[in-house]
Amino acid sequence: MDPAVRDVLDTLAHQDYAALRPLLHPYLRWIDGADTIRGRTKVLAHLAANPTSAPPVSYELRDGQIYRWTVPSEDEDAAPGGPGDTAPG
Repeated sequence: MDPAVRDVLDTLAHQDYAALRPLLHPYLRWIDGADTIRGRTKVLAHLAANPTSAPPVSYELRDGQIYRWTVPSEDEDAAPGGPGDTAPG
C-alpha cells in the first residue's frame, strides 16, 4: 500500500481532519457511491458527516497528495478480503 494512502487511512480511522487536510490535494475528487465531491474543503465536510476508514477501491496521487479517491460500496466493503488498493496507471 502506498504510504500516502496508509497515512490517509490512519487519519480517517482517528477522525483527525486537521491532520488529513495537508494529505489531500486542493482539487481532490472524492467518489462515495453516487456522490462525487470536488475540492478538499467540501470533502472534509463530507467526511465529518459520513466518516469512513475503508481502503479505497482506487486512488490517484498528484504532487504526493491524494487527488482522486473512490470509497468502496457497502458490497465491496463486506466482500471477503475487502477492496483492493489500486492506483490507476
